[in-house]
This record gives sequence, C-alpha cells and structure tokens, in this order.
Amino acid sequence: MTEPVILVSDLVKRYGEVEAVRGIGFEVQPGETFGFLGPNGAGKSTTIEMMLGLLRPDQGTARVFGLERSQAPIGRPVRVPFRGPIKEPRIQARLDQTAAQPREAFP
Repeated sequence: MTEPVILVSDLVKRYGEVEAVRGIGFEVQPGETFGFLGPNGAGKSTTIEMMLGLLRPDQGTARVFGLERSQAPIGRPVRVPFRGPIKEPRIQARLDQTAAQPREAFP
C-alpha cells in the first residue's frame, strides 16, 4: 500500500477549557476523494489550519504529502495543489497573508 497523501493521528486543539478538536484521526490515499463534513463548530476549519501549518496542535500529528506539519513553524504553510479558492474565508485570508512572504520563507 502507498503512503497516504494526508495522515492525521490523534489531533487535539484546545482554547482554554474548550476542546475545538478532540482526537481526530483519518487518512487519505492517493486518488481518493475525501469529504470533511460536520456542523458549525465541529472543528473542521481548525483541523485544516493545523494540517496546513497555520495553527499548532496541542497533541497529535498531521502529515500532508509526507511533511510533518505538527511541529512546523507557524505561518509557513505547506504548499498543496488546490483547484480553486478555499471557501472558508478565515483559512483563505491566512493563506493570502502568507502568500505575500518571499518564497524562501516556505519549507
């Protein structure tokens, strides 16, 4: 079996007493279509921000294309091939902000 393009394991993010992401884990294989659905406040955007390296998790790991994002410097997102704008305005704004940095700033 090939290495997953996305591997999330036991990912946790807390904001004080609020646990925004509680031990989520999943993997996406090459060529697989994956849906990330849930109600408002379920932690979808927070999970994606951790996967992109925009937010550091309190626990767990997130690997995207083999790159460990859990310990990456904040604000240095992984470069991933998107096929259009991200629909979540908060994530798009963070990516737009970091896109203005010189290319050398990215891993």
